[in-house]
Amino acid sequence: MFAKSMRIAAAALVTLSLAATAFAAGPAKGKVTKVEGEQVTVTLEAAPPAYVKKGATVSAAGGSPKVLAVQGNEVTLKFGKAKAEKMKVDTPVSLTECEGDELQGC
Repeated sequence: MFAKSMRIAAAALVTLSLAATAFAAGPAKGKVTKVEGEQVTVTLEAAPPAYVKKGATVSAAGGSPKVLAVQGNEVTLKFGKAKAEKMKVDTPVSLTECEGDELQGC
């Protein structure tokens, strides 16, 4: 009887911990440190989450830039020319996972 209740409690604990890690990946916050043409470098406050990897598309600053490089807490993004021209050094930026199913434009 006691062993059965311990197994149920352990299973519930495992389920809760897995659910917490699935929702733990929130936005990655940082600041723009360099703007070179269409490439914008952002230094994150913490280590980048798993979805911020080379070749991935993220949501940032109202656009969907491609991740060109990740080196430690520095992430280099490729924006469109018009969006990159509006980016300024020391501007706060949040990177979130891009859903990919969102409609862009008209």
